Amino acid sequence: MAARRSMRLYDPAVGRFDSCRALTTKRPKVPAAVPLFLRGRTRLLALDFDAKHLGPHAVKSDVARVLNWLHECGGRAVVDVSTSGGQHVLVPLSPGATATVREIRPVLDLLAARLPTLDIVPMTNERTGCITVPGSECREGGHRRLTDDLAVAIDNLVVGSDPGLLARLTALLGCTTPHRTSPVSAVVQALTVSERIVGAGAAACLHPSYRRSLTPSSAVVAFASHGRVDTDRWRSRSEARQSVLAHAVMGGLSIAELVERAGTPEWAGLREAYSDYRDPAKALMRDAENALNWIASTLPDPVRHIGHKFKYTGGLQDPVFANWLQAANTWTTAAYQGRRDRWTTHAVLQALAWSAAVAGEVVEGVPVVAVGGRSLSIAAGMLPETTVWSVLERLRETVGSPVLLVSRGVGQNADRYALVPIRDSSASVGRSAPGNDAHQRLESIHPAWAEIGLRQKAVYEVVASTDEPMTVDAVIEAVRMSRSSGYDAVLDLRVAGLLTIENRKVRVGLVTLDDIAQRCGMEAEVRRRVVRHRAERIVWRQWLVERETARLSFGDDSRGLLLDEAYLSTVVSAGPPAVDVSDW
Repeated sequence: MAARRSMRLYDPAVGRFDSCRALTTKRPKVPAAVPLFLRGRTRLLALDFDAKHLGPHAVKSDVARVLNWLHECGGRAVVDVSTSGGQHVLVPLSPGATATVREIRPVLDLLAARLPTLDIVPMTNERTGCITVPGSECREGGHRRLTDDLAVAIDNLVVGSDPGLLARLTALLGCTTPHRTSPVSAVVQALTVSERIVGAGAAACLHPSYRRSLTPSSAVVAFASHGRVDTDRWRSRSEARQSVLAHAVMGGLSIAELVERAGTPEWAGLREAYSDYRDPAKALMRDAENALNWIASTLPDPVRHIGHKFKYTGGLQDPVFANWLQAANTWTTAAYQGRRDRWTTHAVLQALAWSAAVAGEVVEGVPVVAVGGRSLSIAAGMLPETTVWSVLERLRETVGSPVLLVSRGVGQNADRYALVPIRDSSASVGRSAPGNDAHQRLESIHPAWAEIGLRQKAVYEVVASTDEPMTVDAVIEAVRMSRSSGYDAVLDLRVAGLLTIENRKVRVGLVTLDDIAQRCGMEAEVRRRVVRHRAERIVWRQWLVERETARLSFGDDSRGLLLDEAYLSTVVSAGPPAVDVSDW
């Protein structure tokens, strides 16, 4: 359940979770909470029901209601109870799925408006958000107890919930109104909707791969047929209407089919809900279109197919770029050994070499490439863009760096870099950097390393590039990292299944990077980032056009702003005229 290998311990003296410790297998003697977010994303929807104000009975009622809603939407939950009567409902997302605070906040707001004992604060802060786990000590004494068997709780956490849980839960509660977003988010939403909707006008419907074959709940059917509003989940008839429409378009109905069904006796209640409008059919079509756009922009990507090979940029052989990368990584190992940014620097250098080999050129024997930080972030194994820009800034300001900034990017043109030979020969003396052979295929970094770690990547590549099995100590020496870090990296790779140890020799395991990427949903993550980059470029081009239009418009009127020559010469010789401050 912990997103990171750390925990926050409760300090009774200050009355809050004040200190941070490394995550341990032994239960702490004080209440401990684990972090919910990693790099701004979570895999767990943690609902904290507090009995402090309304008491344990109100908590039980709210938990029963939310569990019923989760069951209707394909959600699985682990519930535990504290000695005070408070409860936690821990809902794992589907395997490989993650969500940001912005993505889960609409659901949290809807739940908080209906469940008085729900505290949404732990899920609204990606930096400090945390939750105490089952078995943890309670502030009042005792410890948190599971309401179900341990085997059931483990099964729920491993299997996870339906991929469309968040969207279905939001639709169930009847809110399909898009929230205000930034210009980039609006473009991302428009691009996503255009890819997931087939047909146009009244024939528009959800793409078949995104549809959900589900049976609407009894509350949805009751409102559609008889107009009865379930006040536990809907605060108004408008929310009930939107819930019916969202379920219909999620099942694959087009706008025309939805309007047609509203005229049948089965949907008499929905038809009656629009009777107060001047043009009921037009209002129904408008709400149906809004529901379709919202569903298309909210549903996650389709469930991954077993056996599907993860597609990413492949490799190629070119000694010019491979030799430069080998020398650049050797320089980085010597200059950054013992530093935490060593591994990100290796990743950016490999992304630069790959980009130059694919889209660059060789000028007088020196590779040159014009590439932006966004493209490099994907080629560097899904590094954050800010990290890529920080590494590039540091490299181009370091004396003897293998990266030279040739020209700054202007407008839509990216920065242009030259991959220069190493000037300091002393940095190139000694063993080559791990996993870099000039005869190996040059490729972008597999996105799976964003989940495992770049330090682990270096260890894995040493093992994978050798014909004979090596001991752990030999691998660590080849990577040139500390003994403790090396053993931690090997352990991580063994847990992931990428490495095995037989007779004290390290070998490549049966699990592949494609398997890791499939398990963690990295294909969808790459696609989301590509769409976001497209949206950011569209917004940037639009801003450039608007700025140029404003400049040209100002230039046409600039003649009216010219100063009189006599007045200008007077000001230059005698200074500006005095100002009477009494007029202010």
